[in-house]
Amino acid sequence: MGLAAAGQAFAADTRFYGTWTAVVDPGKVPQTMRLLIDAKGAVFQISSFNQGDASFPGGQVTVDGEKIRIGIAPLKLTIEGVLKDDRHMDAVINQGAPVELRFTRGQVADSVSERKWPLLTKDLLEAQRGLAGAPGIGAAWARGARSAILVAGSRSGEAQIPIRTQDQWHWGSIGKSMTATLCARLVDAGVLSWDMTVGQILATEGYSVPEAYSDATLVHLLSHRAGLQRDIGDTGGVVFSQDLADARAERLQYARFALAQKPVGPLGAQHFYSNTSFVVAGAMLEKVTGKSWETLIQREVFRPLGIKRAGQGAPGVRGRIIQPIGHLVTNGKRVPHPPGGPDADNVAAMGPVGRVHMPMADMLVYLSAHRDRPTTFLKAATWDKLHTPPFGANDALGWFTSEDGRLFHTGSNTLWRAEVLVDPRAGFVCATCANDATPETARVVEEVLLSARATALA
Repeated sequence: MGLAAAGQAFAADTRFYGTWTAVVDPGKVPQTMRLLIDAKGAVFQISSFNQGDASFPGGQVTVDGEKIRIGIAPLKLTIEGVLKDDRHMDAVINQGAPVELRFTRGQVADSVSERKWPLLTKDLLEAQRGLAGAPGIGAAWARGARSAILVAGSRSGEAQIPIRTQDQWHWGSIGKSMTATLCARLVDAGVLSWDMTVGQILATEGYSVPEAYSDATLVHLLSHRAGLQRDIGDTGGVVFSQDLADARAERLQYARFALAQKPVGPLGAQHFYSNTSFVVAGAMLEKVTGKSWETLIQREVFRPLGIKRAGQGAPGVRGRIIQPIGHLVTNGKRVPHPPGGPDADNVAAMGPVGRVHMPMADMLVYLSAHRDRPTTFLKAATWDKLHTPPFGANDALGWFTSEDGRLFHTGSNTLWRAEVLVDPRAGFVCATCANDATPETARVVEEVLLSARATALA
């Protein structure tokens, strides 16, 4: 029996050594999980067609005969495997709930890119919406002069008001790419630099940035490499506002709470998806410019691209169902959370993370800019900077990337689910969104996105 931290040798039976692959949910949109095991320990990899790739070292590896146990501390996840024969290992992955998987030896590829996905039609969209039980869903794609926007379902699960093609959708963490794009605009304007650090910008006479984060740059923050926790923890009873005309003061306070937390690892050492990184980046932009993130994103990103209907927070107005409404499952039922309510969206301080809403048509405009990379908007080298992972892997600035140059991201504030895809080589963009975020809806949103992709390529 052997026990070791990642990076140290452990006395494992060499039958475990090598690459093991499991595909979750084959026949739908698979998520591929790989274990790379050698004498140094284990690495756990996760990859999905539209959610990117991530690698995590096994913090503890225990081997006992034909059994192996691997702890993945950043994910609070354990893997317990049993060798069945030379090619197969049955495992239970536990991250709050156990999931049984069979790993096969070797670099087994999922064939999601090669599968023949059905073309996107109104009937298909309605069928998929019904399959998930989502109140409403929309999808859009554009390639060259061709484009389409389709919607199905209702704005609210409690009122049969049909969704319209021009309605607003909440895009969640897809807003992270918008914050990165805003940074790029300000770098080109000479207002910011990519290597400006948290310590240089946020330290004041009465506040010192903790040493662990002081040297973190905008690049670290925008690529999830600053070592910051995913979300803030204990705020000592401080309550952040749901909606504010000017969120700068609360954003800075939120950033300081984030910076007070223990880092998940050394600066730049590993990708760790972090919402707080983008709040800190937003606070830095505001400190340098003296303008709110909300003002800057409109002035520097939306207006120059011709996007006129983008806003912040849950779309619509309180008391009227004039836009789709997000839903949360309560006691087994999807319950609408209309705008203006206490839980209708992320707090205002999280604007740089994910509070943007806009219609499908405007999202196509935004995505098309990242596909076409107009030099009237950003310098060619700046587009490269945005779209190239600075530390390897696949985490670019506000985007996840694939080896063939695709850009993608998902978004959810727990009431909505959205996904987008930009393929510069094939020349198309596509987006889909639903006004709830159950696991069933999340799966359907990704399947619809792949149907939109197939339609754009047809």
